[in-house]
Amino acid sequence: MRTLVGSLRIAFSAVLIACSEVVVGEDLGVVGPLYPIAESDFLAVIESRLSALAQSGELGRLEQGMAEAAVARAGAPRGATLPRATLPRVRLVDPSVVVPQDIVGADGVVLHAAGTRVNPLAHMVLSRRLVLFDGTDARQVAWAEALTSAASTLWKPVLTAGSPFALGERWGRWVYFDQGGFLVQRLGIVALPAVVSQAGERLRIEELPVEEGAR
Repeated sequence: MRTLVGSLRIAFSAVLIACSEVVVGEDLGVVGPLYPIAESDFLAVIESRLSALAQSGELGRLEQGMAEAAVARAGAPRGATLPRATLPRVRLVDPSVVVPQDIVGADGVVLHAAGTRVNPLAHMVLSRRLVLFDGTDARQVAWAEALTSAASTLWKPVLTAGSPFALGERWGRWVYFDQGGFLVQRLGIVALPAVVSQAGERLRIEELPVEEGAR
């Protein structure tokens, strides 16, 4: 919390700097007698404003409000809202990607040159099935809990909407989150819940009505 408060103070200082008046003009030369500049040091002005805000309690209220807003955003991150599956749908997806730059091994040998199409499943095994579901849908949550709790080492629960922290606390185990809907977009998932598993060098995508259960 101390680190967060420190960061908030820096951010708030930046806001004050942005709001300070700045006047820019051209050099008109000397048109009268010169006098010493009587303006206070700019940083001293900032410190004075922060001190006044702190003494009035306003700075503390601002910090608390910003902290609560940050916690709220973390508790309910931005995901993707999809309709509930009404019919079973199975597809196979090739997860290959084109590498944007050379992939070099520890010995300096180029493993994959830039522009090469690489299938990660040709070099690794998907250790657990992914279960993607909407955390705001009570029926999907109950279905996913029943499915993954029996053999939790075989499943990785992934929320597409809702609070992964609240659900993880309720379940007593880790719940992942598809930030920004990256997985559902990359895999072309259009309905939930969905189960992702490995089928050789491809991914098997199953969109399942809640009543159907996992296969």
